[in-house]
Amino acid sequence: MEDHNTATFPSKKYYNLDAYYKRQMEKESKKGVKKVLQAERTVFNDEDQRRQELLMAREKQKEEEVEALKRDMQSGMAQAMKEQAQLREEMAYMYKIGNFEAAAAIQKRLDPDVAM
Repeated sequence: MEDHNTATFPSKKYYNLDAYYKRQMEKESKKGVKKVLQAERTVFNDEDQRRQELLMAREKQKEEEVEALKRDMQSGMAQAMKEQAQLREEMAYMYKIGNFEAAAAIQKRLDPDVAM
């Protein structure tokens, strides 16, 4: 209220509101024209554009397939690791009860590269 009484406003817009809003509208119209000009098509080559769209769709599909394959491999690897852990426990149990032949067979299944 003191600013109003002493006519010392904090911003220039309060001295002439009409001029301020006119200037704001001009700024917005300039920004709007720039946006329209950027979005406006100047080249009308539909075949190349369609070809590019199909190429992008194929690339996206390939990336999705690769990601799905990675997920499947990770889940498959986890399953294989669980099976190996179970076989190791079974092998340890066979050694404890004295069934060395069964333990050796399980050892051979776990590590087929090692010759017994």
